[in-house]
Amino acid sequence: MSDSPTSPNGIIEILAIIVDSATLLKKTIDTIQEIIPGADDDLKEKFHWINCSLKNATQFHYSVKAPGGDGPFSSTTFSCCNGDGAVTGATGGIAFSLWLDSKHSFDFAVGWTDPLLGSMKAGVVESAVAEAGYNAASREGGHIRSKSSYM
Repeated sequence: MSDSPTSPNGIIEILAIIVDSATLLKKTIDTIQEIIPGADDDLKEKFHWINCSLKNATQFHYSVKAPGGDGPFSSTTFSCCNGDGAVTGATGGIAFSLWLDSKHSFDFAVGWTDPLLGSMKAGVVESAVAEAGYNAASREGGHIRSKSSYM
């Protein structure tokens, strides 16, 4: 979350024009229905690999706490794998910021684990720290909703 103060009722005012409801509905449905490409063959040849996708079904831009980032109503995919010839698992985490305006962001982290021994897990948590996403990983996966409201 940005370092802006939260109002007593948990609502944070943002300086953005919200798209009309018909446009929002259409673009959200289009984004959700977008087909995400599967993992490529080189990745599938690894001993342990994970292919992750993010669908941004909002009007807001997001950025990755690493090189990259993308726009509103868009999708992205990223991957993780063990090294060539390595008999290890594949684990990791990544943090994102969803930019509501030039000063306010909603931060969340995604984590996953495909260990050599044990079960595959994934998770998501409201945090700006990638490790928090990793620590939130569970067999059930997860979803989040902001602790704050924005208007």
